[in-house]
Amino acid sequence: MFELYEPLLVGLRQLWKVVAPRWWLLTLCLGIGLSGWNLWASRFSSFGQVQAEPTPAATLTIVEPNDQIVVDVAGAVLHPGMYQLDRDARIGQAISRAGGFHPGVDDRVVAQTINLAEKLQDEDKVYVPFESDMAVTRTQQPAASGSLSINSATATQLQTLDGIGEKRAADIIAGRPYQQLSELVERNILSTSLFEQLQGDITL
Repeated sequence: MFELYEPLLVGLRQLWKVVAPRWWLLTLCLGIGLSGWNLWASRFSSFGQVQAEPTPAATLTIVEPNDQIVVDVAGAVLHPGMYQLDRDARIGQAISRAGGFHPGVDDRVVAQTINLAEKLQDEDKVYVPFESDMAVTRTQQPAASGSLSINSATATQLQTLDGIGEKRAADIIAGRPYQQLSELVERNILSTSLFEQLQGDITL
């Protein structure tokens, strides 16, 4: 049976005699081949990967507060209307933006009824009374000491009255001029009970 494999064994012995002196060369070739394979495989795998794009950093939006207000200037001024002013503007500046006082306005009356240095707030209304408004006021009964004129008092002055806040003060100013105190109730600016409570503290 071994006779069948004898030619094969003889061939292997002869091959070994040829290869054995050069075994180091074979080992070197195998090492180079394995290194090349590993390098190729690593580059190939890197091409197949999807590079994740960096997420953009979140930005913080800062909303600057509005430094402008809008006020309504009406009455005895040259150009009544709405005007945009700086937040720290005064009543006198609003009247100037509206062209100043109408000709014939009594400076003494203005000095007594309007505080030109008062600071304005957004949505305020500035009303400069006409001479006719003052004539109506003079025909009324003398006002009690300490009472406020609903035709000329400022928003700050009106808010000193019991039950009058910023909103009601603005509504009173927006409804000027008044011919009678009862118009505050008729126009639903004040309730009947609050009007009766304030009758001794207000005048035209």
